[in-house]
Amino acid sequence: MIVHVEDVSPVKKKLNFEIPAERVTEEIGKVYLQIQKTAAMKGFRKGKVPQGVLEKHFSGKMAGDVLHNLVSETYFKALDEQKIVAVSPPSIESDEVKKGEPLKYSATVEILPEIEVKDYTGLQIRKDAYTTDEKIVADRLKEMQTRMAQIKPLDEQRPAAIGDIVTLDFTGYVDGTPFENGSAIDYMLELGSNSFITGFEDQVVGMSTGDEGTIKVTFPEDYFVTKLAGKEVTFDVKIKDIKTKELPPLDDDFASQIGEFETLDQLKAKLSESYETQEKSKIESRMHDRLVQELIEKNPIEVPEALVEKQLQFLVDNIAHDLAMQNLTLAAIGSDEKKIRQDYRDTAVLQVKGTLLLEAVAKKEGIVVEPAEIEQKILDISEKANKDSGVVEKFYEKNSYAKEALIKQLREEKTIKFLAENASITEEPEASSK
Repeated sequence: MIVHVEDVSPVKKKLNFEIPAERVTEEIGKVYLQIQKTAAMKGFRKGKVPQGVLEKHFSGKMAGDVLHNLVSETYFKALDEQKIVAVSPPSIESDEVKKGEPLKYSATVEILPEIEVKDYTGLQIRKDAYTTDEKIVADRLKEMQTRMAQIKPLDEQRPAAIGDIVTLDFTGYVDGTPFENGSAIDYMLELGSNSFITGFEDQVVGMSTGDEGTIKVTFPEDYFVTKLAGKEVTFDVKIKDIKTKELPPLDDDFASQIGEFETLDQLKAKLSESYETQEKSKIESRMHDRLVQELIEKNPIEVPEALVEKQLQFLVDNIAHDLAMQNLTLAAIGSDEKKIRQDYRDTAVLQVKGTLLLEAVAKKEGIVVEPAEIEQKILDISEKANKDSGVVEKFYEKNSYAKEALIKQLREEKTIKFLAENASITEEPEASSK
């Protein structure tokens, strides 16, 4: 067997094979023997069809089987001998299989690029400066207060106002025809919540119990139900009841009902601490993204299409999963897998580049993940999932792929930390760093 390797691009190689005529003839004979054992033809007993008849009726199957067998025999052996790590299935091109003649075929595969990473220390990076925001704490207190509000009947009848809870029946029409999922009975709507199409709640304001009327609104152009996007619709409504919300006072008693807090100030301090933790985590994440982006800009590389496709599928699956958690589908938001792939292709390419470059930095700097770091990560996962650490540890012991992914994640995190420690970072207010 003769093998010649051709570099097609930094991420693609073409292996050209020539298999000797004797080996081809031998394999043709073997394949015809296998075909003969199962061939059923009128006028011949099973297993007794003559060679000439087989060649006349089964030459196509023979050629396919011979090519498959010889490729399986030679392709993987050549990868091993040439020390080629393929990241995609081979694209096979072959001459015609003929008895007494050598077989020439080629296998084109994608490979990981050889990366000589450079300029990864001293990266010039902006970091958003953390600033406290008392309004956030006030808004979260207001949300808690609203959730604990009591809904009470009106002391005396009056028209509906912002903040009221209105029970109503409604039916929606497009061009005079009721549309799907456009009607409800005894629907409870909080006026001012902006949970309905813009303009609907405003037109309910001022209506009283027993009132009936027609409301006209226009769906947004980007509405997730494409049949309704940009459409003017009408709703026949009937007001059946109006209630008001009574908010509890913001005091120490309120704080004690929320959790183990003795005073309102303790609750405020906890909310402020939680906000600070979350915001600083976001700031670190944005800074890490900038580090990787800067690394990519300083190290232009080509990436295998197979890895981009794999990352795209990961993104599609994540989006579909997040929608499913909201009882939605891609179709429900006017999209599909093809559109998601188009919209997120550039993102997938950047993510693959970032992963490969981080691996190159880790390799060059000798960054490894220690057993103790894996143990600590498993403890962290167990704590967040509220599961016994032994159960989580056994899961990773039994699932080598999951454990490899965990180690890869930890190695990336350590590499990004290394980049940050060796970068020139300037803190700026978020607004001026956009």
